[in-house]
Amino acid sequence: MELVVIITIVAALFLVIGLSEPLAAKLRLPYSVILAAMGVSIGVAATFFWRTDLTDALNPVALAILNLPIRSNVFLYVFLPTLVFQVSLGLNLRRLLDDWVPVLVLAVVAVVVATVVIGFALMPFAGLPLAACLLIGAIVSTTDPSAVVSIFRATPAPQRLARIVEGESLLNDAAAIALFGLFLGFVTVGQQDPDLVAGLMRFPWIVAGGILAGALTARVAVEIIARMPAHPLGQVSVSVALPYLTYVGAEQLNASGVIAVVAAGLMLNLLAPGRFPPALTASLRDTWDLLAHWAGSLIFVLAALLIPRLLSDVRAFDLVLIAVVVVAAFVARAVILFIVLPLLTLLRVSPKVERPYRWRSSGAGCAARSRWRWRWPSPKAGWSRPTSSARSASSPPASRCSR
Repeated sequence: MELVVIITIVAALFLVIGLSEPLAAKLRLPYSVILAAMGVSIGVAATFFWRTDLTDALNPVALAILNLPIRSNVFLYVFLPTLVFQVSLGLNLRRLLDDWVPVLVLAVVAVVVATVVIGFALMPFAGLPLAACLLIGAIVSTTDPSAVVSIFRATPAPQRLARIVEGESLLNDAAAIALFGLFLGFVTVGQQDPDLVAGLMRFPWIVAGGILAGALTARVAVEIIARMPAHPLGQVSVSVALPYLTYVGAEQLNASGVIAVVAAGLMLNLLAPGRFPPALTASLRDTWDLLAHWAGSLIFVLAALLIPRLLSDVRAFDLVLIAVVVVAAFVARAVILFIVLPLLTLLRVSPKVERPYRWRSSGAGCAARSRWRWRWPSPKAGWSRPTSSARSASSPPASRCSR
């Protein structure tokens, strides 16, 4: 592939990213939906110009787009550390600790339950080994709250709801990718019926090793950054290297690279206020906000580019398998939201998560002016009236979606 063609494609992708945001605002659609539509359109157009006899002028560009090396490693090693590190760096840790139980339940327990339920539900229909079905379950078990979070930030959604969703989005990817690596090992060695107990026994080291690796590398990075106060660009550069070195190092230790990056970001988030001046902290967050914006946008566009190619070989029975996966995922999620979380509340292990908070899609629908609306719990239903200091953080604002 020629260098000029590569530069042209990269520049065009950034142009698409830049134009998609105002287009999404004008059409009142989620930004991620516009990006996905743009990616699919580019993929369809490239396929058309490569196969058509109308003109050959665009064949080099079309062929370059169709042959882009879009592999799973690109997403795992290039984009994922950026997204995870930025979210962990921007979290309000003190407020998140108030809801750490529901966040962990939604991010870890729900992912494990969904993986197992989807795997066992898919196996009788797909005719695949259990290891492969569990691998598929791990891939689709996580929610993708990016569109919902972006809507929350643009509308008067309650802060607690946004905090729970952001905390879940940070940790559920880490849990799912750890499970993905676990079951991928079974598939690559040809073990059709994995020993789930033995596999889950490895899970603690995957998590603990990732946490230790991330905490250690973050402490080293903080010391390096703190000792070069006269070089702000060098300080930001060290922070950019941190998540990638952490990810690669943890993977070499057979631990979870994603969990390591989460731990590194949280450690930097915790130590930065006491070691860095406010201007440096703001500069770091601004830099990572931009990098995460680019990474998240490129993920949607590049993944959508593959859709026309993948749909070319789709069969009717594949739609049945997709339906089985969707139903199993909803069942697993409903068990966590409406059985496990209320049970934890009854046992006084977790603060109460109101029913509207569990219907996360209701809030997104309200902001998108769909038929769903928020239904706020009233004092008659047992919701204690918040104090004036807590009301601004937990209660809905006066102006709500009325449609």
